[in-house]
Amino acid sequence: MRIPLFDLNWDEEEERAVLEVLRSGWVSMGPKTEEYEDALSSLYGVRYALATSSGTAALLLAYLSLDLKGYEVILPSLTFVATANALVFAGAKPVFADVLSLEVPLISAETVEGRITPKTKAVVFVSYAGYGDTLEGLRELCRDRGLLLIEDASHAHGAEYPGGMAGTFGVVGAFSTFANKNLSTGEGGYLITDAPHIYRRARLLRSHGMTSSSWERLKGKEEMYDVVDVGLNLRPSEIQAAIGLANLKKLRRENERRRKLVSLYRRLLAEALPDVLIPFPPDSPSSHYIFPVLLPKGVDRGEVRRRMLEMGVYTSVHYPPVHRFAIYRDGTRLPKTEEYSERVLTLPLWGNMGEERVARVVEVLKRAVSTSSRG
Repeated sequence: MRIPLFDLNWDEEEERAVLEVLRSGWVSMGPKTEEYEDALSSLYGVRYALATSSGTAALLLAYLSLDLKGYEVILPSLTFVATANALVFAGAKPVFADVLSLEVPLISAETVEGRITPKTKAVVFVSYAGYGDTLEGLRELCRDRGLLLIEDASHAHGAEYPGGMAGTFGVVGAFSTFANKNLSTGEGGYLITDAPHIYRRARLLRSHGMTSSSWERLKGKEEMYDVVDVGLNLRPSEIQAAIGLANLKKLRRENERRRKLVSLYRRLLAEALPDVLIPFPPDSPSSHYIFPVLLPKGVDRGEVRRRMLEMGVYTSVHYPPVHRFAIYRDGTRLPKTEEYSERVLTLPLWGNMGEERVARVVEVLKRAVSTSSRG
């Protein structure tokens, strides 16, 4: 049995949506994008949603809309590098903070406070694996210290926390809809906000700083456009928006299926591999985008991955720490992040995975850990 790391939940609904766009004759940003943005704003209960060409584009627009140039911005190192790269493109200096613990691998008020300087303007919270356990405390810290809170909620589509939905705690939330996300358009992203000035600026910069789009001019809104700022082409296509609309209908069910599979993983791993650490409390709300575990100390992760692959099970590592990449290496030490990144292993997870595959993954992991430990 071959078990991939993830699988798409696309079917005839996404296919019909794409065909409808192709047959319409209008494939660049237009009416489907507007419909998709309306659906997203309704889902999160916010005033504005803006679809983008990628999650990185959503982050860049969020950062640019907040005028972070020349300031320091605190963020986790345990994230995909886009969280930091987009900050640099926006002219800000990334300052990395450690995670709270191996059990709760998120930045927190405790780990961020010591990194604040007079140059700090914002904090970026990453809802790693879909969790937000430290988010409320971080929001309070930002409020008390007069800092902007930004959410990279790319792991947390539709996640509902006690204090609100992922993406709504800060002034702006950015999401990726890459192929393996709970909400997927293949490539794509979006941002959400209640702030009119953030939305207006992000919308303007999404399309070269132009005052109107091709679709708006076709509808007769304007005959000509002006360019009032220096923007880029960060627009989505109608195909992405159509897939997003179709896939959005499945999001609640997708998240629920993942939750049940994670519960099964936890039970089976506790029985078969009690020395494997599963981050986050079992009852923490999450979208369950990925399922990371920490291998016991001394176990050769590379060997475990090779053995699992030989038995047909694909794994990954989320993530190599950003502060250790050559471009960001400056001597910063983040002991908990570094230990977490050295021991973490991401196991397969997607909504339609099924219980049989989960049981097989646990069986293969047990065999791989056992033989690796002996080696």
